[in-house]
Amino acid sequence: MVLEKKITEFSADLFVERSAQNLAAEMHRKGLKGAVFGASGGIDSIVTANLCVNARKKSDKWPVVAFQMNDSRVKGEFYNPEIYRHLGADLIQADITTDAVHMEKLLGMPPHWLTMWLMKLLVRWAPMKAKRQVILAVKSGKAPDWVLIHYKLLILLHRLRIAKLKEYSTRHRLMLVICANMTEASLGYFVEQGVDDPRMGDWAPLSGLYKSQVLRVAQYIGLPERLMLQKPSPGFGGIYDEEIIGPFGLVDLILVGLSQGYSDAEITKALRPSFDKWTKTGFLKRKKSYDIHYVRFIRQLTELNAQKEHPEKPEDKTFFPCWGLNMLGNRQF
Repeated sequence: MVLEKKITEFSADLFVERSAQNLAAEMHRKGLKGAVFGASGGIDSIVTANLCVNARKKSDKWPVVAFQMNDSRVKGEFYNPEIYRHLGADLIQADITTDAVHMEKLLGMPPHWLTMWLMKLLVRWAPMKAKRQVILAVKSGKAPDWVLIHYKLLILLHRLRIAKLKEYSTRHRLMLVICANMTEASLGYFVEQGVDDPRMGDWAPLSGLYKSQVLRVAQYIGLPERLMLQKPSPGFGGIYDEEIIGPFGLVDLILVGLSQGYSDAEITKALRPSFDKWTKTGFLKRKKSYDIHYVRFIRQLTELNAQKEHPEKPEDKTFFPCWGLNMLGNRQF
């Protein structure tokens, strides 16, 4: 069983070429005047920017808008605004702190600082088994209410951003492009009805690529190495994706094994050398984090994601009125 083969047998140049053709054709079919996407500063949105700009070269000179919406309370993130301008996108930066604070107060959310502190405590100091149990409980909706209210505060920014993106794309007749990749989609590692939910936009060019393949595209198009080495982040402030779900290099290989119908034991056996590579030991010896229990954790995430019904739950409707921005005011950007 060679799981790496599924990842490596991928033509980055062909993908870039076809993506440009598909976007240009879809733009013409829908009669839209350009493209807009949420610019986080991560590798996914930067690669997406490149794909959109390449598509523009094959058609009329319609605008490609990188819409970057930041909360000034969130520290430790790298937004890389200069790269979007370098690629040829029109960068719009907006401070959404006031809107976020307003929504948090209106919905009776806990203090922002407390949620961030609890999140870092869980991610960095909780035992691995406990951390994974909490993640699964949150994704299944079975976590205690006090945990879910903190989770809802974390995801509020993602829903606020998609609401503003939808309003902007509609007002300017732009195609709304989503930057999520297939690894995130397979795990359900995105906010439903949020800025990384492929169902919320018109086009999601990376939704058929594993994260490892997105990095191969980034290398092919010549993005600076520092961007490819930048740790992926959910935008919570100094917390990284791989602290939550594990190394993407491992996650992708496990997802390949699951997609091919292999058992947890078979995947574990095939990936044992990789598990040893990623296990860290120091002065305080730590139990191996990557083993058959980790494979089961990834499988459970994919199964929970597959079981979730796509329509929003009734409680989500009351939690965040995503569309309209009536509660935020019609701010112009």
